Amino acid sequence: METNALEIEGISKSFGANRVLSDLNFTLRKGELHALMGENGAGKSTLIKIISGVHRADEGAIRLNGAETQFRSPFEAQTGGVATLYQEIQEIPDLTVAENLYAGMEPRRNGIFVDWKKLRRDAQAQIDALGLKIDAGRKMRQLSPSSRKMIEIIRAVHRRASVVIMDEPTANLNQGEIDALFAMIDELKRGGVSIIYVSHRMREVFQIADRVSVLRDGRLVKTAPIGDISEEEVVKLMVGRDLPALYPRRAPPDNAVRVKVRDLTVDGELDGVSFDIRGREILGIAGLEGSGATSVIKALFGLKPVSRGSIEIDDAPVEIRDPKRSIAQGLAYVPEDRKADGLFLNKTVNFNVTANTIKSHFARLGFVVRKSAARSASRDVVRRLGVKTSGAFGKIGSLSGGNQQKALVGRWLIGDYRAIMLEEPTRGVDIGAKVDIYEEIGALATGGLPILVYSSELLELIGMCDRVVVIRGGKVSAILSGPEMTEERILEQALTT
Repeated sequence: METNALEIEGISKSFGANRVLSDLNFTLRKGELHALMGENGAGKSTLIKIISGVHRADEGAIRLNGAETQFRSPFEAQTGGVATLYQEIQEIPDLTVAENLYAGMEPRRNGIFVDWKKLRRDAQAQIDALGLKIDAGRKMRQLSPSSRKMIEIIRAVHRRASVVIMDEPTANLNQGEIDALFAMIDELKRGGVSIIYVSHRMREVFQIADRVSVLRDGRLVKTAPIGDISEEEVVKLMVGRDLPALYPRRAPPDNAVRVKVRDLTVDGELDGVSFDIRGREILGIAGLEGSGATSVIKALFGLKPVSRGSIEIDDAPVEIRDPKRSIAQGLAYVPEDRKADGLFLNKTVNFNVTANTIKSHFARLGFVVRKSAARSASRDVVRRLGVKTSGAFGKIGSLSGGNQQKALVGRWLIGDYRAIMLEEPTRGVDIGAKVDIYEEIGALATGGLPILVYSSELLELIGMCDRVVVIRGGKVSAILSGPEMTEERILEQALTT
C-alpha cells in the first residue's frame, strides 16, 4: 500500500483558554489536490501553521511520507519538503525577482561565488515557461500584487517540495494568471507533489480539487471526493445551518442620478472615464489587470493623481484632492488590501471601527469626551455585522480575515456619508461572512446610498450590482445591465481588441 504524503492524527491546539483544534485527523494522498474549507475561525490557518512549523501542536502526531515529524520552525518545514504560500505575500521587496526566486539556493561558480548571470537566466526561463510577462531583473516592490503572488508560487515549486500548501492562491490574480496557476498545479500533481488548497472560491475548488475536507469549530466534519459532494452541502457543513440567498433582494434603483463622474483621467491609467450612479444603485467596476479598473475608485477617493475630470454628488461638486478631503465631503472607502491600507492591526476593534468618526462625533476641542458613546457605537457595529470578537477592546489583528473585513466595512456605518466605494469587499472571507457583508451593502443601497464596487470576481459583481461598467485600456468599454450582465459578455468587453 502506497504511503500517504501527509497524515495528521489526533491534533489538538489551544491558545490560552481558546481551543482552536480538537482531535483532528486529516490525510493527504500523494499527487492529489485536497481542498481544505471552512469559515474564518474554523481552524484552517492554525492547522496550516502547525504543518508548516509556525505553531506546535499540544497533542497528536504528524507523519510526512510515512515518517513522524513535527517541525520546530518554518525553515525546518521548508528544508523538510513542505512549502507554504500564505495569503499575505512573503517576499524581500528590495531584491529582484530572480533573487527572491533563488534566495538561499543561488547557483555558484566554483562553489563560492554567486553566478548572477545564471541566476537571472534561469529565473527568466522559469517565468517565460509559464507565459508570464515579468522581468526577472525588476525589484519585487515594482511588480503588481498579482505578479508578486505568481513569483511566490514559482519559488515554492522551484524548491521541489513534496507537499505544497496554498492559502487563497488566486487572490489578486487575473484570469490569465489563474489559468497559468492551474496549469502549474496539474504539472505538480503529475510529478507526485501533493497540495493542500485553501480557498473560499467554491467554483475553483470544484474545478481542480480531488477531495475536500470541511472544518467547523476546530473539528473535521467531513471528507469526501469532490464528485460525491455538492457546493450546497459544503456550504451547509461549513456554517452548520442553511443560509439565506447569497445576494439579498432589494428595491430597484430610482431614476434620480445621485453621482456623476465625468472625464476621469489619470495619466497612463485612465482616459476620460464617465458614468452615473443612481439612488439605491450598486454600480460595479470590472476589468482585467492593467485595464485601469482598479484605479477608478482610488482616483475618486484622492489616492491617484487626477489630471482632469470631475465628480458631483447630488449636483454638488466634490473636490478630488486627498482621502481626508474626500471623507470630509461624504465619501466612504473600503480598500482592497485591508491589512496594508485599511486596518490598524495593533489597535482595538473599537479604535478601528470609530477611527474615521472619533473626532467628528465623539470629541470636543480635540479631546474625546464621549467615550461611552464611541464604545456603544462600536458595539452596535459589531452586533449588526456579526463580528466574532472577544470584545471591542481586543486587538483587531487577532481576528480572522472575515471578521476583520466586517469591522472595516462597519467603520462606515457610523456617520453620514453620501456615497460609498468598495474594492474587493469580500476578498479572503468565508461564505457566511460574505452573506453578512452582502446583506449590509444591500441595506445601505436600499436606504438610498449610491454604491460603487470593484471586484475581480465577476459572479460577485453580477450578483450584487444593478449595472457593471467595464474598463478596457483606461476607457469605458461598455456599461452592462440586465441580461447583458454575464461573465462571457463582461470578459468579451474587457479583452483588448
